[in-house]
Amino acid sequence: MKGLLRPNTRAIVVNTPHNPTGYLMSCSDYLALNKLAAERGIVLFSDEVYRESEYDVNDRLPSACEINPLAVSLGVVSKTYGLPGLRIGWVSTQNSVVFNKMAAFKDYTSICNSAPSEFLAEVALRHRQVLVERNLRLLKDNLTVLDGLFERHADLFSWVRPSAGSIGFPRLLQGEIEPFCHNLVTRQGVLLLPGTLFDDGGNHFRLGYGRKNLPQAVEQLEAFLEADLPV
Repeated sequence: MKGLLRPNTRAIVVNTPHNPTGYLMSCSDYLALNKLAAERGIVLFSDEVYRESEYDVNDRLPSACEINPLAVSLGVVSKTYGLPGLRIGWVSTQNSVVFNKMAAFKDYTSICNSAPSEFLAEVALRHRQVLVERNLRLLKDNLTVLDGLFERHADLFSWVRPSAGSIGFPRLLQGEIEPFCHNLVTRQGVLLLPGTLFDDGGNHFRLGYGRKNLPQAVEQLEAFLEADLPV
């Protein structure tokens, strides 16, 4: 990272836990990155929308805005808390210059959020531990299902198990990923996003596992594989 910074670098953007890989930075790397940004006077924009969804609570990183006076932390209720319909998010920062500019810009865009959504989001956040525990149970159960899938089809997929969140980034070992995803959704109704949409050329695909019907989706995926359809 030090080698990538230039004299005119104004900001560093980091996303951890990461979408789409589920990768979680180590605490030492995360602290070092925040220290580097602060020492250089660079704003660190930290996308933390999957924070609190770590499978091991001991891996949880501090929020950047708590440890770095220049950092801006982004949070939402749609990911870890599973409440996307409320359409509520926030930024937290000690950086008054950036905060005031963002607040002024918002006046020219959405101005304010839905009052009922704000009320419900506040209720949810006051009880967020209940939501987090419920969603983590679902994610861990679904990870077990996916572990079995990739073990049964180790010749077709490689799988780096995520450390947090509800998204993984497996790799297809045979065939091309775009026609594979297209044929799968067309024939079985299972939607996977090809990694090419993330500028990835490694034949990966994004897989979400935050829904209760994941076992049924895996059944449809395996039916597609067993049909030996060309991809």
